[in-house]
Amino acid sequence: MKKNYILWAIALIIVNSGWYVVSQQSAVQEINRPGADFAPSRNAEVTSFVGDTVDFEVEHCFESFNGGVYNVSIVVEQDSEILYSWEGDTDDGCITKSLSSDIGEIVILTEVEEGVDATINLYTWPLKSAMLLGMVIFSICTIIVAFGETVIRKMISKKLQTISLEQDEIEVSNAPSNGIWQEPIRPQ
Repeated sequence: MKKNYILWAIALIIVNSGWYVVSQQSAVQEINRPGADFAPSRNAEVTSFVGDTVDFEVEHCFESFNGGVYNVSIVVEQDSEILYSWEGDTDDGCITKSLSSDIGEIVILTEVEEGVDATINLYTWPLKSAMLLGMVIFSICTIIVAFGETVIRKMISKKLQTISLEQDEIEVSNAPSNGIWQEPIRPQ
C-alpha cells in the first residue's frame, strides 16, 4: 500500500511539473519585421487568463541597410499612458524591456529613418498568471483519482468475493446427494 502512495506522489510531481512548463510558454506577436511592410503604429492585445494585469516583454532591434548610423525610437502606450519609451540609434543593438500593464490593447509607435530594418517582437505569457491555480486544481484532481482508484479497487474486490460466494452456494445446492452415480433417465 505504501508503494502505491509513492507512485501517486511521483504522479503528482509529474503533473505539476508539466503544468509549470506549459504555464511558462510564451506567445510571440511580431509587430514589425524585416521583409514585411513597416508600420509606424501597431496595435497589440495583451491578455491574462487570471487577473487584471499582465507581464510582457518588448524586444526591439534596429539595423541599417548600408552600415550607416540612424536615429530610431519606440514608444509603448496604453490608453494614452506611456509604458515604455526609448530613443537611440542603429548601433545600440537589440534591447529587451520587461513591462507590466492592465489587460487590453497597447499601441507600439516606431520611428525610424529611411534605410533601417526594424524588428519588434512582443512576448506574452498568457497562462503564467494561472500557474498556482492550475497547480491547485491538478493536485486536487490527482488526489481524487488516487484515492478514487483505491476505493474502486476495494469495491470491485468485495463484489468479486460476493459473486464467488454465490457461485459456491449454487454449486453446492445442485450437487447430487447420492454419490457419483446418476439415476438413468427413463421415458415416461
